[in-house]
Amino acid sequence: MRKSIVLFFIFSMLICLGYAQQQTKPNVIVIYTDDQGAIDLGSYGAKDIYSPNLDKLAKEGTRFTQAYVAAPVCAPSRAALLTGRYPQNAGLSSNTSASPGSHGLPAEQYTLAELFKDNGYSTGHIGKWHLGMSEASSPNAQGFDYSFGHLRGCIDNYSHYFYWEGPNIHDLYENGKEVFYEGQYFPDLASDKAINYVETHKDEPFFMYYAINMPHYPYQPTKKWRDYYQDVKKPRGDYAAFISTIDERIGFLIDKLEQLGIRENTIIVYQSDNGYSTEVRAFNGGGDSGPYRGAKSSLFEGGIRLPTIINWKEHLPKNTVNDEFMVNIDWMPTLAKLCDLKVKPTNIDGMDMSDMIQNPNKPSPRTSAFWKYGNQWVVRKGKWKLMGYPKDTSHRGELDLEKDALFLSDLSTDISEMKNMAHLFPEVVDELIADFISWEHGSLEEIPKKTGSMEHLGNNATIVPVKNPHPKYNTINVLLDGKRGYKDYSSGQWIGQEGKDLEFIIDLKDKKRLQEISVAYLHSPQNWVFSPKNFDVSFSNDGIKFSDIQVSTPSTTLNNNGSFSALLNLKVTQKSRFVKVQIKNIGRCPEGHPGAGQLAWIFIDEIIIK
Repeated sequence: MRKSIVLFFIFSMLICLGYAQQQTKPNVIVIYTDDQGAIDLGSYGAKDIYSPNLDKLAKEGTRFTQAYVAAPVCAPSRAALLTGRYPQNAGLSSNTSASPGSHGLPAEQYTLAELFKDNGYSTGHIGKWHLGMSEASSPNAQGFDYSFGHLRGCIDNYSHYFYWEGPNIHDLYENGKEVFYEGQYFPDLASDKAINYVETHKDEPFFMYYAINMPHYPYQPTKKWRDYYQDVKKPRGDYAAFISTIDERIGFLIDKLEQLGIRENTIIVYQSDNGYSTEVRAFNGGGDSGPYRGAKSSLFEGGIRLPTIINWKEHLPKNTVNDEFMVNIDWMPTLAKLCDLKVKPTNIDGMDMSDMIQNPNKPSPRTSAFWKYGNQWVVRKGKWKLMGYPKDTSHRGELDLEKDALFLSDLSTDISEMKNMAHLFPEVVDELIADFISWEHGSLEEIPKKTGSMEHLGNNATIVPVKNPHPKYNTINVLLDGKRGYKDYSSGQWIGQEGKDLEFIIDLKDKKRLQEISVAYLHSPQNWVFSPKNFDVSFSNDGIKFSDIQVSTPSTTLNNNGSFSALLNLKVTQKSRFVKVQIKNIGRCPEGHPGAGQLAWIFIDEIIIK
């Protein structure tokens, strides 16, 4: 009997000891903001933004100056963070569909939540998801025990309806079940849920992914902060008020950690998902990328080099500015090492940065990285950065379509990337091109080539629109200049229209014998750009009465998921001076596409007449 009591006592002590050891595991909170500019915190140099809580977090921890995300838009950046893999390897290289049931992050991907769960942690997601609408790609299916927030890219913060569509697409869920909090301010709801989560799990190790949906549009800061910035010109004033709204709620969370006595046992990581938005819905700006060129959707530094902080009070260096190179894919192995996880991540692209963080004088193990978004791509190797088909959404300077198609920067001397050094260092360009081609997602076909000229009967003709192109893409002389465009609708070589057809009348100056008419088009579904359904032509000798309508064969590339430019051809036998050409838009993005039901674009760069 006495022996049994002793054994029971020892067994109980071992259980208690194991429980106590389990409780020494650090908690982890990853805070991910949405569309925040590269310098938009006081600690990052913003003179017009009040962010005391985040500035204190940086002062009591490490602030990074060369921390990047793996994509310049929301969904692929988040996929990279949660999987430790390049977006292409994570199976999500562009934004996801808002259609109910549409797929996003593949179920087979191993996430940070699954990693921590496999190591005995409770796991919670609060805020924005934007990684799929299907059950298999939902937060609860991707390793989160608890989830509260919106599944699509952005919502109205009071009605909780999807901001891009409506008015009847409500988007607020808790553990997969639709919930309703009409009229309640979403940042406050998310803040309350985050505070409640840490309070509920204070006695066990937890991982919380707090995906704050600000300062993404719609700009809806609280009245307190709107009044604070009332003298700051809009949209900067509303944007800055949104940053202070974020900061205040993070302060609430940190205060709760202090009250619960778990602040020193909690690792906090803070980062933005991509640069500030210059979209129309964001009033064309509001954020600031400081010395960097680029913004959201751009692979210039302003789109991917962002505010990043790590803080683990009394465990990691404080008041530290770390200038070493890292990418958000590195957080998975880094956090695994800092938390001394027994089950470790495998088959990832990220690198363990824990030694560099703990010893700030040590160099980063990362010396290179790749990016690819749409037609843009980047190779970073040491101080050198080579971009293919660069896109500057911050509009800081002009880009020459041909001379700047390959853009080389020396980031050690020019972080502004305003000067293309490709012509000065051709050997560096060749080396980085070779690196890109050797990357599993790079190819020779993606290397820019000089555009050649083609001769056809339309070269000396004049052209006028019957149906005006979109005002952003309406330089119609490019349609008869004999040059094909790069595979980038925004390069200036393309004429486009959203949801409608394009139609033009071409004056050949005198009667010509015509044998073939072709329309050169762009197909880029990830940018909501689709092949035309077909096109038709009619003919006239006076430019007023047109007849003999002929229709091309239907496009066979509409359902192709790739990005390319191609031709639609029509054989004719006609003698005419005037030619009317109508290019048919499919109208709306098809089912299964991220923009299903939304207006589709068509872009053409040449009407070839032989």
